[in-house]
Amino acid sequence: MIDRQTLLTSRWLRPFAHRLRHPALWHLNRRSVPRGLALGLFVGFILPVGQILLAALLAVPARANLPLSAAATLATNPITFPAIYYAAYRTGSALLANPAGAAAEEATAGFAAKFLHVTGPTALGLLVFACVAAALGYAAGSLWWRLRTRRRWKNRAAARRGMQDVSGA
Repeated sequence: MIDRQTLLTSRWLRPFAHRLRHPALWHLNRRSVPRGLALGLFVGFILPVGQILLAALLAVPARANLPLSAAATLATNPITFPAIYYAAYRTGSALLANPAGAAAEEATAGFAAKFLHVTGPTALGLLVFACVAAALGYAAGSLWWRLRTRRRWKNRAAARRGMQDVSGA
């Protein structure tokens, strides 16, 4: 992963560098973590190519954690791609009340007609997957942050109690 300073001094990004300096884009906090996960997962399911770049571009106005949003797009990768797209087609077909085998039955139709018949259900399924994944990612990021904060508070309180026991003895 490219470090922040290298990215900010790149000659290609120099016109936009002032926008990339916002701390929320680079630090993990209770708002940027869920936003980064949700944004990266949404873009990862919606777009088959150029996911990382689009997630990084959208992270800037959303004040989401930029590295996390770029990394979250990797949920869809060449290994998971076929299964996700097949499941998206099946989900979209079910939502449209379109039998999954209907495209195969149209043997007399041309390639373009078959392609268009498959594209609609797949796009709808991917949209559903993207929305569900983004919502789950946001919830998981928020939950992780709360649990992490609670654990830190408990550890801090236990350390204070331990210091009082030592000083009081």
